[in-house]
Amino acid sequence: MKTLIAAILLVASSIAHAAPGGPSVGNASRDDVTLSGHKADNFTLAAGNAQSGANGTSSVFSSAFGGGSWSLLNKIDSSGAQVGSTASVLGSNVSISFSLGSDNKSGTWSITSSKSLQMDLVLGIHASNATGSFLFDNLVLNAGQTQSGSFAINWKNNGGQVPDYSNLTMFYSNASLRTVAAVPEPSTYAMLLAGLALVGGLAWRRRRQAGAGVLPLGAA
Repeated sequence: MKTLIAAILLVASSIAHAAPGGPSVGNASRDDVTLSGHKADNFTLAAGNAQSGANGTSSVFSSAFGGGSWSLLNKIDSSGAQVGSTASVLGSNVSISFSLGSDNKSGTWSITSSKSLQMDLVLGIHASNATGSFLFDNLVLNAGQTQSGSFAINWKNNGGQVPDYSNLTMFYSNASLRTVAAVPEPSTYAMLLAGLALVGGLAWRRRRQAGAGVLPLGAA
């Protein structure tokens, strides 16, 4: 009987230890990732790793951000090295930089585009057994301009602690080229002003001649 009771207690104890709680949001929010001084437009936390699979998985955030189709932009590993990016036209025109801080829970990042683009961008930061996904909606990237930002991990793992960074996966959606109006050269402005001055001078001369009773050459 005692052996049976001991066995039951052992099983109960093992079950209790085998059922840990999931990740919790803690102090995490969309403020934790910024770009050019602006915080992310949305944030969600879900169990899983957005970097899973050859092209990553958007399942950890897509439903929270309205669904849609998301494509891989870049993968960054635990050391901060880029390990994969899409071969699409967008990927070939966008470059990413990433730097992990000494605390292993925060860092900086930047994005540069060789063309003027507009897109929805998600940063999926994986730490412990969860991914915090941060959305930048209708992000505008001007050609040749680098935008820089920061990130911080503030959610809690199963043990109630803020976990260390593991990897980062970037996704994009609704990407399109932007048409930027050409800025006239200074010489163009000079020619325009000269033309306006000439037209104004001729008009003034005609008014003066008409006031003096002198008709311009060729007038009836």
